[in-house]
This record gives sequence, C-alpha cells and structure tokens, in this order.
Amino acid sequence: MLLRRLLPLSLILLLPAASVAQEPMTFAPVSVEEDEEAKAELEEALKAYKNDDFLRASLILYRLVSRNEVAVNPYEQKAEYTLGKTLYRLGLFQASLNYFARVVEAGPDHRYYKATCKWLYYLSRKISGDPGLLEKISNYKPADCPAEFRDELAFLLGQHYYKQGAVETGLPLLKQVDAQSQYFPKAKFLEGISFVRLDQPKPAVEAFKDLLRATIDADEVTEDLRYFNQLSILSMARVFYSTGQFRQAVKYYDRIPLDSTLWLDALFEASWTFFRMNNHEKALGNLHTLNSPFFSDEYVPEAGILEAVIFYANCNYERTRDAINDFRLTYEPLREEIKGYLDSFSDPTEFYQFLSKLQDSGTAISPRVSQILNAAFQDKALKRINAYVRELDREVDLIRKSTSTWARSQLAQSIVQETEIIKSIAVHEAGTLAKERLQRVVNELNNLISQALKVEFEVASAEKGVLENALRGAGFVNKRKADSGPAHATDDEHIYWPFTGEYWRDELGYYLYTIKSECGR
Repeated sequence: MLLRRLLPLSLILLLPAASVAQEPMTFAPVSVEEDEEAKAELEEALKAYKNDDFLRASLILYRLVSRNEVAVNPYEQKAEYTLGKTLYRLGLFQASLNYFARVVEAGPDHRYYKATCKWLYYLSRKISGDPGLLEKISNYKPADCPAEFRDELAFLLGQHYYKQGAVETGLPLLKQVDAQSQYFPKAKFLEGISFVRLDQPKPAVEAFKDLLRATIDADEVTEDLRYFNQLSILSMARVFYSTGQFRQAVKYYDRIPLDSTLWLDALFEASWTFFRMNNHEKALGNLHTLNSPFFSDEYVPEAGILEAVIFYANCNYERTRDAINDFRLTYEPLREEIKGYLDSFSDPTEFYQFLSKLQDSGTAISPRVSQILNAAFQDKALKRINAYVRELDREVDLIRKSTSTWARSQLAQSIVQETEIIKSIAVHEAGTLAKERLQRVVNELNNLISQALKVEFEVASAEKGVLENALRGAGFVNKRKADSGPAHATDDEHIYWPFTGEYWRDELGYYLYTIKSECGR
C-alpha cells in the first residue's frame, strides 16, 4: 500500500477510465431469478393472507422483511408492503404504519410507493393522533393517489401546512377539495381561518359564506353539517367584529340558536359587541343570562371584567367594586390551584399521568379546575393525542393478553417494544400540550386579574376626584335622581317585565339591564 501511495500523479492520470470506474467495489443483490427461497416464502405468505390467516402470513412476511434493513429486491418490497396490510387486518394499526413508513421513506423507487398512499388514509382514520402521519402523507401529490382519496389528500395536506404555519402553501390545496366531498366543510372552514390569519377579512367572509351555503344546500343535513353551519355564522360574526362592523356582527351572533353548543360563545362575544356600540343595557342583559343557574358550571372569567368595566363607564362605582370583588374571590384561588399543579410536575409525562388520574378519580380537585381540565382535554390537538395513546394501549394489550404462540414470536415482541417507545413519546407530547394549555389559562387569569386591579385603582381615583371636587365646591352635579325610577325602552313587539329573581329558559338571551349613567358633568 505504501508503494501505491508513492506512485506519481502522472501515472495515475494515465490509467484507463474503465479502471477508475471499477475502483469502488459494490455487491449487487441476488437477482430475482436466483432468489427462489424468497419467491417461495412470499407465495406461501400471500396464500395465507388470501385465506385470512393473517397471523401465519405476518410471521412469514416478517422473516422476509428482516433479511435486510432496506428491501433490496421486488420480493422483499412486496413482503414489506403486504406486512403493512396484514398488520392492519390484525388491528395493529401503529405496527402497520411502521412498515408502510418504510415504503414511504424508500420513495417513488419502491414498487409499492403509490399503492401505499391509500393505506395511509385508512390509517389516518384509525390513528389520527400520530404526529408523523400527516408528514408521511405530505410526500404524495394528489395525482399519486387513487381518485377517491384526492379530496381527502388535498384537505389533509392543507391542514398539514396550516399547522406548520405555511398558510399560503396550504390555501391552494384546500381550494382543490370538491364541493360534493365530505371534506368540503372542513376545508372551507380552514380556508376561512387561513385568510383570517393572513389578515384578509373579505376572502375570509367569502369562504365562510361558501361554507354556509354548502350546509344549507346539502341533501341531508347531518349533525356535523349543522355544527359547521353555526360555526360559519359565528366565524363571520367574529370577522365583522374584528373589522369594527358591529351591527353586522350582532346580526350574525343573533343567528346562533339557543340549542347550539356555540350559543354561549355567541352570547358572550355579542356582549362585547354591544359594549362597543354603547348599548350597555343589552350587554349587561347578556351577562345576566350568563350568571343564571343554567350556566353556573360555565367558565367565562372575562364576563366579570366586562361587567365591571360597564359599571365603571357609567360611574356606578359601588357595583363596579362588587363585580371586581366577585371576580377576584372566584378566580384568584383558581389561578393558585392550577399554578400549584403546574409547579409540582416539571416532567410532562408525570404531569399527563397525574392529570389522567385526576380525571378518572374525580377527587382532590375543585369543580372549577375539573371543568377547566375537561375543557383543556377537549382541545382538538390534545384530544387526538389522548385517543392515540389509548389506541396504542389497546394494541399492546391485544398482544400481551393473547395466549397464542404468535404473541410470543419475535414479530410480536418487536411490535410491543416499538409501540411502547412510540407511546412514551406521545405521552410526553400530550403532557407538554396539557401544560401549555393550563399555563395559558394561568396567563389569561393573570392578565384578567391585572385588569381587575387596574379598574379597582381607577374606581378609587375617580371616587377621590369626586370627593375633592365636592370639597372645593366645584359644582359637581350627579345627574342621576335616586327616585326617578327606571326608564324602559321597548318596541311594539316587546313588553317590559321586571326581573323578580327567577330565571326562565325561554327568557335567556333576551334580558335588558336597566342602567343610568351616574357620571356628572
């Protein structure tokens, strides 16, 4: 070797080109014709698969797939693809995805790359919480997949890019979803939200209008379509509010029916809209509804701040202070309780396990915190991961509780090991998300409590100013007459009926709170 290194450069350059090309030695795989053993095993596995003997088929296929880290010939590639299908048939969806993932990673050179596309869709309906599933699907173009999946592909890719923050990349994909597709309502809503994120209210409203028309014109109005119908209305109201078109916003908020799951959101948001319109009577009337026993379990902390701000705007300092005190008595202890849970568990996995036990036991936790936890766990992202963790538990239990010889095979044990690792990652992610959600609650309460303290300070300053003016003889006049009685503005279609302390369901949302300004001039 030393002599070879000392050869002059000119001699090396005189070597024939063919000699240079042959320098790196390669070991070609055994040709298809010569791999009779693989061929025979594959045929045996396919026969078992066709006879629904998936356990036997999986063992033979696993033996074929395990020969190399990467499938190197058509027999091994078909075995890899078929093993993914076989495990799907066995209800082991995560294990199935692991083998289909090998096909995706191999890329278009793999003989079953395009055929794998539809199986990724089947799996997306079984384990939608898998964080890498959309990433794998994003390797495909609509033309790569069967026509029946192209609308779903366009939606999933649009959703993927939206979550990645690449909103402008996702929009054209969302627009590709056919109006007759079951994914059209989801795609249209996401399109509208994408325009909102891009600060483009006009196309956002147009997208929501398209969604509204689709839900009205449908041949059969399902529960899902009914929800999207109301969601489109609420979304338009929010866009109009954000652009200062308050009358239009109120018009759409009023279209959310009482039996809708979105009605309370609409009622509260309309309260802010009425406040911005200086219609304090209606704003307080909505808040009065929120304070009814029907909604005593609802978590709407901002309502207390809005109530205090309205009373302060009308110089009713006593009621302002009452509203602030009620808010602080309710939400300051709540904030401390949640902070205590967050501070006690720095590890996301332990935090998630703790919260899961709290939810299951229902003990040692206040009703309001329980309510917040339930709301947090209804978050779509966290809900998907929760379902994913439960699915992984089911698949592991399916193997561990089995008494068959297959459950003791190398394939079964490798599936358990890989699934447990994936589950630990999912639990950590779920714990991280749960901490973020609850930390957001704490941050929001911190902000609201800070606002409450500011209002309280302003009340004290205002009362001090009133007193100083009175002492100076500045001629401060309080225009409110204590014995003047309320003035009730009603139209021809309504009758004024005083509130006597009893709430009626058919009155919810129709209350008007009579308030007169006590501000002097």
